Amino acid sequence: MSSFDQTPFSARNRGVHRKIDTEFPQSAQVGLLHLLLDLIDRDYIAGWAPLAREIQRIARLPPVEYNNSKSASIQQAKIDVEVALATLSWDKNYDFCERLHNHLAKEVGYSYNDMYEVTTPKSEVQAFITAELQRLFSEEELAFEFTEGLVRRRGRKHTVEVTTRAQVVLGDSRLTSARRHYDKAMQFFRSPAKPDYENCVKEAVCAVEAAGKILFPAAKAATLGDLAKWFSSTKDVSVPKAIAQTITGIYAYRSGGDGIGHGGAAGGIATAEVAEYVLAVCASQIIYMVDVSIHYEGEVPF
Repeated sequence: MSSFDQTPFSARNRGVHRKIDTEFPQSAQVGLLHLLLDLIDRDYIAGWAPLAREIQRIARLPPVEYNNSKSASIQQAKIDVEVALATLSWDKNYDFCERLHNHLAKEVGYSYNDMYEVTTPKSEVQAFITAELQRLFSEEELAFEFTEGLVRRRGRKHTVEVTTRAQVVLGDSRLTSARRHYDKAMQFFRSPAKPDYENCVKEAVCAVEAAGKILFPAAKAATLGDLAKWFSSTKDVSVPKAIAQTITGIYAYRSGGDGIGHGGAAGGIATAEVAEYVLAVCASQIIYMVDVSIHYEGEVPF
């Protein structure tokens, strides 16, 4: 494992607490500038002029023409990057991080005897940028992560692990509908600028309901609440009543939470913490239902 793949000590040592949201601190901008210097030194991006023009575009500033053959012009581009970056709104800073990875990264190589030799392919450059941005986000306690070229809302380690396992389980072709619901829930939760916690909760619980209906057709359940009642009464599968009640509880919140179900319900606000909890619980319930459906025989698909 290379050093930039590791979570920095400062992030590991802080413990679990609320991350920085709706902000890209000045210290994070300074860290980003250091990364840009490193990328230019490695020839991973084409120089300060493309960076300046891209930030000017994102900030909707008038474009400036630079002469890469003159050091004064290159220095001016660097200054313009620093100035324009400081003017970006917090969410536009994250837009720039995505463009840095997806648009500005380039392969590295050299020419000889009319031949061109690639020494560092673009995919490796992008992998480096991903790792360095992820490290920066962790160091700055940001509420986001950088994966697959996108800024996504971060979950706690446990949530990330259990949701990943659930998504693997949902790879079963029978659970296509449930997977679509869960993918939507993750998208609503991870949206950098406009997370939608109400719809995150709704879609996560819908994923459990869809999975349950497919895995247990004998229940003839119209809703997740019906399925929970069937679990409590049937002898076809062994589900402790207390466990069935946790399914009832999550369904009740989906039906009664503020702005989640049945219009103006007043069962509690869907905060970031509540949405993350529901994501993790629903992931665990899906995994558990898959286990129960095969009576613990054979391999669980994760």
